[in-house]
Amino acid sequence: MYLDLNYHENPYIAGNPVGKSDAFVGRRDVFREVMRILGSPHENALVLFGQRRIGKTSVMQHLLQHLPHEGKFRTVFFDLQDKASLPLAIVLQELATRLANTVDILMPEKWHDTPRMFREQFLPQVLAQLHDDEQLVFLLDEFDVLDNPQEEQAGKDFFPFLRDFISMNMQRIQFLFVIGRRPEDLSSLTLSVFKGVKSQRVSLLSEVDTHALVRLAQDNETLIFPDETVSHIYALTGGHPYINQQLCQDIWQLAYENNPLDPPTITTDDVDNAVPQTISHATNALEWLWDGLKPAERVVAATLAEAGARAISQTELEKRLLDSGVRIVISELQNAPDILQKWDLIEPVDGQKETYRFRVELLRQWIVENKPLKRVQEEIDHINPVAQTLYQAGVGLYRMGNLEQAVALLSQAIGLNPNHVQGNQLLAEILLAQGELSGLVNCWNRYGHITPLPLDLVWCRFC
Repeated sequence: MYLDLNYHENPYIAGNPVGKSDAFVGRRDVFREVMRILGSPHENALVLFGQRRIGKTSVMQHLLQHLPHEGKFRTVFFDLQDKASLPLAIVLQELATRLANTVDILMPEKWHDTPRMFREQFLPQVLAQLHDDEQLVFLLDEFDVLDNPQEEQAGKDFFPFLRDFISMNMQRIQFLFVIGRRPEDLSSLTLSVFKGVKSQRVSLLSEVDTHALVRLAQDNETLIFPDETVSHIYALTGGHPYINQQLCQDIWQLAYENNPLDPPTITTDDVDNAVPQTISHATNALEWLWDGLKPAERVVAATLAEAGARAISQTELEKRLLDSGVRIVISELQNAPDILQKWDLIEPVDGQKETYRFRVELLRQWIVENKPLKRVQEEIDHINPVAQTLYQAGVGLYRMGNLEQAVALLSQAIGLNPNHVQGNQLLAEILLAQGELSGLVNCWNRYGHITPLPLDLVWCRFC
């Protein structure tokens, strides 16, 4: 008799939060810190941060479900993802709706002076519905979307309101914030809200927790995973929860393509056969993760990825950058490995100073396939934002025919970022028009090995 797939489901969930399901594993370090904050009479807020697709929303969902069973907590989940462009009054009214549903009270029919009414009238009504020893816990997801200079409508008003809100009633109101950036990368306005607030990283799963995640299909008796296979999966995923879920989901699907009579035993070859499908299925999510990196970090990540699965030193990294056409390894490129390490993308190798390797082998393979260094070279122009701004201003002057001022701004841009390909190229074209042959030679030396010069410039280089 064939296994009935109506009763044997694929237990792995890739792409959606898993906090409300059995697919959620681990995170004991995060929960310990959350419970410590909630039990402290002197603290009432915690910031959870981590890279994109690392499972932060799953953590919030799990807290929403389980905190009421851990103590006398009333939890309110509020996603700020699409709230950055809304007025503060609208954001607070939406939050009030969540609160009203949580404690089963009616919303005010009319709002006037919404921030004051929320704080002085509505919130006391909410707290009155709780037992004297109950705490109200706000779970605020995607909080850093408000820290956006292009979408300052809610943020500029919400942050001052929130500073007062956090200190309003520390014994009865608690806050857990989730952000997709490192706290130190936030604006000073946002940091002012978190003054004195501790932070907790949401990182990769441990090897033990990864093994538990892999064996979800063994728990529901649909697959069998020998220890060797489980260790191989961990070597590929490094404990990344999303990539681990996606790989195991694909392994399960491939194992059941031919409707097996008994639960299949998964080998390391089965795992390797699923990898191309996983890399393809994960592309959209990994593109989003990639977009969260700054230009210097992308260039260095692509360089490290092309070095293979082995570890490489800082010295070799800089040599590879120079060989790829980077003429000067400026500070942004030198500092990028440290930032990638803090984001759990790479790790130092024990006993080897300034030597790194990728923590997630499948991510490295995806970068090699989808973000090769040759294609990422254009990111070099954006490594220094000030240099890019000067370049764009220089382009504007060039188009208006103001060549002398264009040269001055382009030279400043190149001084900040000597590797700026487009800046060097435009400067060379202007110098050619002006007959400045010595300047042309300097441009050739800076960027001639990255992108071909026009034939006129090549002739001038050797004349």
